[in-house]
Amino acid sequence: MPKKFTKNFLASEVLKYLAENKLMSLATSSKNGGPWASTLFFAFDKNLNILFFSRPDTRHCKNILKNPRVALTINQNWGGLGSIKGLQISGVARRPMKNEYKKYYAIYKKRYSWADKFPDHAIYVIEPTEVHFINQEIFGHFFRVKI
Repeated sequence: MPKKFTKNFLASEVLKYLAENKLMSLATSSKNGGPWASTLFFAFDKNLNILFFSRPDTRHCKNILKNPRVALTINQNWGGLGSIKGLQISGVARRPMKNEYKKYYAIYKKRYSWADKFPDHAIYVIEPTEVHFINQEIFGHFFRVKI
């Protein structure tokens, strides 16, 4: 049986992992359930909200308007046996409210200074409903922890 980890430890490990990576695969689906996956740059806040910056006319953003439930993965290049790491997240995606937009844009721009070069893009926020963290170095082989 795997050992128990505190929520604070797990959250700090997830935040560290998010800081080490910049790309995610975002899965959306159309109103009729047609799946779509997109590779996007992401940023995040201390509450594990995931932010991305995209044109509202893209397929994934149009899908979010019709069906805000999304899933995403964040993983890195494989470093060899025993070193698999990754995040699996499901949540609800949305455009930020007017009073939130500056805060989320500032977080994104701090990570990606080029954001101002794309005035046709908008910030989207994914509020996680479920987070699973895979880290073989900490949790062992084929084991993931629900955060």
